[in-house]
Amino acid sequence: MLIQSVVQNEANRNENMIRQYEALIETLPRGSLICRKKEYYYLKYRKDGKVCDEYIGKDPVVVADIRSKLEQRKHYTEMLTTLKQEQKVIQKILEGFA
Repeated sequence: MLIQSVVQNEANRNENMIRQYEALIETLPRGSLICRKKEYYYLKYRKDGKVCDEYIGKDPVVVADIRSKLEQRKHYTEMLTTLKQEQKVIQKILEGFA
């Protein structure tokens, strides 16, 4: 019973972390930065199956900020994938106890 409760606590912790990462990912921009002629930057992403280009401009501070947010989104997405894989393993372990 002790092992089962520890695994259940881990499952609950994983679910909470998955929800938190999903909320963080929703707040960050998606897509990639594209540099066009004369250092003008655009954020390129898909929306409803269509490719959209959003003008960012030349300001290096804004470009660096968006670039860091895109890197954060990528990191959070990788962490979310890992957590979902762990959650599948935990569910299989919990099914074994039942």
